[in-house]
Amino acid sequence: MINHEKIEENNCLEILNNSDHFFCISHFNGDISWVKNIRKENYIIYNKSGNNIDHITDNYISINNVGYNIYSYLKFIIDNYENLPNVTVFCKDNIFTRHISIELFLKLIKRKIFTGLEDYSLVGHFPANLKLSDNGFVEINNSWYKFNFPRKYFSGYNEFYSYIFNDFNIPDFLRFSPGANFIVPKENILLRSKNFYKNLIKFINYSKLSCESHYLERSLNTIFNSNVQSSSYMDDEINKRDLIFLEKKCRLKISKEKKFFIKIKNYIIIKLLCIIHKILKLLK
Repeated sequence: MINHEKIEENNCLEILNNSDHFFCISHFNGDISWVKNIRKENYIIYNKSGNNIDHITDNYISINNVGYNIYSYLKFIIDNYENLPNVTVFCKDNIFTRHISIELFLKLIKRKIFTGLEDYSLVGHFPANLKLSDNGFVEINNSWYKFNFPRKYFSGYNEFYSYIFNDFNIPDFLRFSPGANFIVPKENILLRSKNFYKNLIKFINYSKLSCESHYLERSLNTIFNSNVQSSSYMDDEINKRDLIFLEKKCRLKISKEKKFFIKIKNYIIIKLLCIIHKILKLLK
């Protein structure tokens, strides 16, 4: 009798073991046993769990549990900026259980171009998500999540976007990969200066639940794979005085927010868009 599970395991081992990509893996409390399939010289784990994981691998760096998995990615980029691998796979430990099937993951990591590791079938529907021809995820830009997380430097996504990019055209929808899992060639990372990444890490490292991490998650496609230019603010490393100014400005904006009104407005917009979408589907 054919053991399909064994065949699948062997295929997984072969594909990961033969990959020339470097894997930057952020670990908190997910399963990382799958890293045993990757050649040791081809991965590093940023361990945010607070636990010793020597029973799995000794190829890890223990770091503070702040800024979600994106903090791990930024640490890797900053520490290796002058000597980046040709292609890096940035991913979370729980990528298979939450963001993409292992079958699709194994197909995609054969690529050497910028690729979001995402599975359209695992995400939501219009109007939160527009269905695109590349099966990518696109979310309406209304910072719907901002009341659920601490905000220190930017009160909403638009303020964050305007600060890090030299672009006055605020997007209506945001192309991003939920969970922030990507294949990124070195050239795409080097589109931005080292100071750019140093500044980003300062925006998210104050809390494990920093809202700025959510803004950044929704900006990674633009950072790595767009013609949008970096702002002049991001060319130089931001100092303490700059951060204090941003913090005061953020607190002032938050103090003036009409939370209930904003939530009602967003709810109405979503409902109206749902109705429009249903009408358009009927007219196809």
